[in-house]
Amino acid sequence: MEKDLLEVERQHLSNVVKECEQQQIEDAEKKFALIYTYDAVGMEGQNRIPYEDVKRLSHAKALLEYSEREQKEILNHLKAFEFVKKEAKENKPFNEEKLKDIHEILVEGIFQGGVYRNVNISIFGASHQPPDHVKVYDRMSKFFINIDNFEGTVLEKATYAHASIAKIHPFVDANGRLAKLALNYFLIQGDYLPISIPLEMREIYIERLESFKSDKDLAPLTEFFKSLLIKQYEELLKELDI
Repeated sequence: MEKDLLEVERQHLSNVVKECEQQQIEDAEKKFALIYTYDAVGMEGQNRIPYEDVKRLSHAKALLEYSEREQKEILNHLKAFEFVKKEAKENKPFNEEKLKDIHEILVEGIFQGGVYRNVNISIFGASHQPPDHVKVYDRMSKFFINIDNFEGTVLEKATYAHASIAKIHPFVDANGRLAKLALNYFLIQGDYLPISIPLEMREIYIERLESFKSDKDLAPLTEFFKSLLIKQYEELLKELDI
């Protein structure tokens, strides 16, 4: 039987990494963190800081031409991703406390994080709207039970975590970024590369996510993430291959 392309690429990278300088790997990781932050923050709200300025901000920590909130969203996301990488690599459990910790980092200095919403919210253009705020606690409780008992591949579990958080929208804001960080938490914990959803693929992503929200069909989104994951391996191998 033909070996799955994702697993072939994963093994190839594992072999290549053994021959690389540590600096090469660190540089590639820093580059990904910036691209991922640019994509994740840019996909939500009005924050459209160009990639080159995201890069500048990561070093300077302040740019006069952007609002305080815009800058905090970028810097907080970089910090949250570092936290996710560390916790996932140490195989820490992804529980309610962890979810709230990640959310607090994402919105630090913007509004109080880690507190489930007590108001109803709507997502513009979405066919499926988040549940009433009184149902959030119950939905999140069921989510953590389901994730603890999930039977499936690492990618399926990561996709389920992402899609469930996006569907419930447990917080007032930053749910999309949080859901993407949850996706990467499980990928990293399962010894896969993290992925980013490019801004230009937003419509495809939303379409696949809506399939889960309305029909509980996880397959389209899982396949979409798998294609992004394969591409991520291919791109990193090009950078590192010696």
